[in-house]
Amino acid sequence: MCCLGAFFIGCNHYSVGPEPGPASNTAQQRLGNVNSLASGFGKGLHLMSVNGRDVGPDGTSGEWQYEFIDASMPPTAYWFHATSNSVAFDSNSAMRVGSAIIAHPWFNSDAALGFAERNGGAQFRTANPRFTIFAYMGEPVVPNPTTNWWISYYSKDDNTRFLLFTVDANTGTTKVYGPD
Repeated sequence: MCCLGAFFIGCNHYSVGPEPGPASNTAQQRLGNVNSLASGFGKGLHLMSVNGRDVGPDGTSGEWQYEFIDASMPPTAYWFHATSNSVAFDSNSAMRVGSAIIAHPWFNSDAALGFAERNGGAQFRTANPRFTIFAYMGEPVVPNPTTNWWISYYSKDDNTRFLLFTVDANTGTTKVYGPD
C-alpha cells in the first residue's frame, strides 16, 4: 500500500543495536529509534506514513514500517522498519504523487485499534477467528489534510469478509466501511 508507484533505488540495511523488549510494539514505541537512524540520512527528513501488518487487536505489531521524505529536489522517500530488537533502513525511491508529511498531532496505534475494536472490530474477530489486521497512518493531501489511521480487518478463510475503518488520529472520529 505504501509503495505504490515507487521505484526502488537501493536495499541496504543499517541496524541499530538490539534492545530488550516485548515481541510486539506499538507504532510510537519504536519511532524514537527510527528517528535516530533516519537523522543519519539527512536533517530534512519528515515522517510521511507508518504501517504494520499482522497488527494485534491491542495495536501492537512485531514489525512496523516508517516512510520519510526529504526536502531535496526531486524529493526522495526513505523506508525504515522496526522490530522489538532492531531498526533498519530498507530502501529509498522517488516520491509518489499525492504524498504529504504528517504535520498534525497523532495518537498511537493502540488507541487507533481501540476505536476500531469498539466500533465493530471485536465482533469481526469473533465471527472470523482466523483474521489479520493491517494498520496504516498517513495524511492525505486533499480533500481534508488531517492525520488518519486506516485499519483493515480481513478473514483468512473468506476473502469476501473484511471490515475497514478510518480513524482521525487527532480526534478519534471513526468511520466504518465494508460488508461486515
